[in-house]
Amino acid sequence: MLLPIRLVRGGWPRWLERRAHRFFYTDPAVLVDDDASPEDYRSVMLGIHIGGTIKITAAGRHLDIDPLLLDNVDLAGARIVDIGASDGSTSMDLIDALPEFASYTISDLYIEVPWARTAKHLFLFDKHQTSILVAGRRFLAWPELSRTVAALYAPLVRRGRKQPQQLTTLLNPQVRARMRTDPRVTYREHDVFETWAGERPDVIKVGNLLRRFYFDDADLSRALRAVHASLADDGHFFIVDHTRDPGRPPAGGLYRRTPAGFARVATTPTQPEIEDLILAVDVSELTPRTGT
Repeated sequence: MLLPIRLVRGGWPRWLERRAHRFFYTDPAVLVDDDASPEDYRSVMLGIHIGGTIKITAAGRHLDIDPLLLDNVDLAGARIVDIGASDGSTSMDLIDALPEFASYTISDLYIEVPWARTAKHLFLFDKHQTSILVAGRRFLAWPELSRTVAALYAPLVRRGRKQPQQLTTLLNPQVRARMRTDPRVTYREHDVFETWAGERPDVIKVGNLLRRFYFDDADLSRALRAVHASLADDGHFFIVDHTRDPGRPPAGGLYRRTPAGFARVATTPTQPEIEDLILAVDVSELTPRTGT
C-alpha cells in the first residue's frame, strides 16, 4: 500500500463509493461491536496489519480440507487447539462439524488489542502501544505502514493514547456469541514457537501460518518442534495451507505424533508446502514433557 490512507464507507456520497469502491473500507468500528455482521467484521479484518502480518480470513476456507481430520481421527472427547486462527471464522466451521469434543481453544499471537475513542476517531493499538489503525468518519489510516502517514497522524495518535483504553478480541461476533453459550470454546494468545502451556491437546491445527512465505526453514522447524512438544502422546498435527497462486489449490496434511517425530496419516492431493520439514523434524533434543 503506497499511501496507507483509505476512505470509510458510509461517510461519502453513494455515487462516489460506487465509482471508486476499491478505495473504500468498512467502518472499523465493527471491531468493537458485538452486533456487527460477520461479513462486515471479516471485511475489516483484511485491513488489520499487526505483527508483520495481515489478518486474512474467510468462512468456508477449510471446508474441503477439514475432512482430513474429521474422517481419520476419533474426536469424541478431544481437546483441540487452533493456532493462527485469525478471527476464528474457520474455527467455527470446524467446531460445527465436530462430535462431542472436550474443548476447543482458538489461538493467535495477536488476539486482543487495546482501543480508544475520541469524539471523532477510533484508535487501535498493539500490545506495545504502536498505532495499528486510526479511523474517522471519512478517513482510515495505518500510521505504522508509512513514515509520512505516521508523521501526519502523530498529533492525533498522541491524543488517542491519552484516552481511556479497553481491550477487544479480534474474534468474529459469531465466535464471541458461541463462547458466551458454550464453555468448551475459549481463546488464548499463543506464539507458535512456544510450547503450549497446561494440559496437552489431542489435536493442534495450524492454518496458513507455517509457510515459507513467512518463515525460513530453521524457524519453521523450531515451530514444528514446539508443536510436537505440545501434543499429547499419539496426538495429531493438522496443517492447512492457502496460497495466492491460482495454480496451487489449498492443501492439508494430518500427522500423528510419535516419540521420534511425525508420521503421515493423510494429505490432500497437493501436499502441504512444508511436509518435507514435518516428516524430517528432529525432536531428539527436546526435553520430554510429563503429565497429560
